[in-house]
Amino acid sequence: MKIDRILSTVMLLISKKQVQAKDLAELHEVSTRTIYRDIDTINQAGIPVVTTQGAGGGISLVEDYRLEKKLFTDDDIEVILTALESMMSAYSFKESEHVLKKIKSLIPTQTGENEKQHHVFIDLSSWGKDSQAEQKLQLIHTAASAHQYIQFTYRNAKGETLPRNVEPYTLVLKGRHWYLYAFCCVKKAFRLFKLTRMTGLVAISGYFQPKRVKNEEKPWNDSWQEQPSVSPVTLRLTEASVGKVKEWVDENELNVCSDGTYLATITVPLHDWLNSFLFHLGPEVDILSPKHVKEAFDLQLKQFLKRLET
Repeated sequence: MKIDRILSTVMLLISKKQVQAKDLAELHEVSTRTIYRDIDTINQAGIPVVTTQGAGGGISLVEDYRLEKKLFTDDDIEVILTALESMMSAYSFKESEHVLKKIKSLIPTQTGENEKQHHVFIDLSSWGKDSQAEQKLQLIHTAASAHQYIQFTYRNAKGETLPRNVEPYTLVLKGRHWYLYAFCCVKKAFRLFKLTRMTGLVAISGYFQPKRVKNEEKPWNDSWQEQPSVSPVTLRLTEASVGKVKEWVDENELNVCSDGTYLATITVPLHDWLNSFLFHLGPEVDILSPKHVKEAFDLQLKQFLKRLET
């Protein structure tokens, strides 16, 4: 896009004394002739750019010209850079890599003790490399950019499967899971599809005209899906098991008993995940309350042991 390319060129000229036309052409993947046309446009906008021919020449702003020094401070750019790198830990497309390269070019080179360090980095990637998930993300991203239909078999929460033909719109990362916001040609409505429930994902022939969707109609906010029922659960833990609970409660909320055990009350969702969590804590954990949680867990434990005996 021309305006994006021109803005990037202006920012580079502000941060550097001089750049080469061929370097700008390589950065923006255009010809040097296009770069010189951009320079004419920048001059017409009132920003004085000069070109110097011969060895050591290049493109630069008129000496002593200032555009409020910079559009962003160095600290502003560091924040943008950190956000981009954190975002790219979850997915990395050509466009985001290109933007990251341009932003990095705005930061002055620093070495030694003056080198800036990121104080925050948010890693959104999963443990291990999931090549299948990356392939799905890339395929959907490419299809959404081209307004191309995609097709897959979808398994819902009940275990039912149904072939789907959809118009892909937006990839959403929510709670470390990827979802696709798309218009379902089967249901004739917008739906959210979890990528891990998709199989046989392919782009198919045919292109769609994007529908206008208001921002307030997009469902990825705090209430975008039905919230599970939650309940406080009080546990008695030994020294061996208390460490596993510290990820869920503050250490100050653990009460030490006279016999060396600990009492902890945690608020957890009341569904199948709870039993898996209780198994994870190990055999030296007692459920003190509520009674129905203890009874449900004891029943599942008995059924599990019975299956092992057969």
